[in-house]
Formats: sequence, structure tokens, C-alpha cells
Amino acid sequence: VLQLDICNFTKMSQEINPLELAGLIHRLFSTFDEAVMQKRLFKVDTIGDAYVVAGWLPCDHDWFMQAKTRKTCGDMLNLASLMIQSILSERKRSKQNLTCRIGISVGIVASGVIGRIQSRFHVMGQTMRDVELLEQTAVCNAVHIS
Repeated sequence: VLQLDICNFTKMSQEINPLELAGLIHRLFSTFDEAVMQKRLFKVDTIGDAYVVAGWLPCDHDWFMQAKTRKTCGDMLNLASLMIQSILSERKRSKQNLTCRIGISVGIVASGVIGRIQSRFHVMGQTMRDVELLEQTAVCNAVHIS
């Protein structure tokens, strides 16, 4: 699971025009969406300025030895690199002090549609808590990996 968060987003949201901010986030997340689709990963959610992606690994006892695992992990790392490059490009374009933190964690999760009204797909479990902690403790414009 990969989680990206834009650093100092609350401060930035207080300093720039809301439409300009919405356009900036839309451009970034649209770029991320395209890369996620190309890499055949799964966009779990966007929560404010956070962007969450999952890559499914085999459940076999030797999952860590399989080519699919290496490919998925490589795709996640490549996505993280592309995300940082996109942030830096948008920083230049928008002239905003734009940076991000990214956490990546490997582990078991449960997933499914939750609720009856405005139901949404959710991914839950210790790995989700781990990836959030990794993202929160990452250095700006860097990836913190378990």
C-alpha cells in the first residue's frame, strides 16, 4: 500500500485561492490516476490531499519469491518516484512551495464495500496503520518504506 500526503496543505489552503488549489490538486491527482492505471495498480481513495494506492500480491507461502511480487513492488516504487517528480513539476508551474511525503508498506489487509448509504470501498488492517505512520514520518519529497 502506498500513501502520499501533500506537506503543509492546510497552510497552503489558507494562502491561495480555493479554485487555484482545486486545479492544482486535480492536475496532480489526474497525473497519478493515469500512472496507476498504466501500472495496473488500484487507487483506493483520495482523502483531502492524501492519495492511497494498493498493489495486490500473491497469497502463497512463497509470495516474496514470486516474479509478480517483484513486479508489483517495482511498480509501486516507480509510481512513488513519478509522484515526487510530478509534485516538483507542479511546484515549478504553480510557484507554490509544494512538497509531499510518501509511505509504502507491505502486509495483509481486508477490503470490501462498507455501509449502505453512499457505500465506499475500504481497505483496512494493520498495514493501513503502518503505511500512515510511514507517510507521517517520511522526509518531504521522499519515500519511507517498511
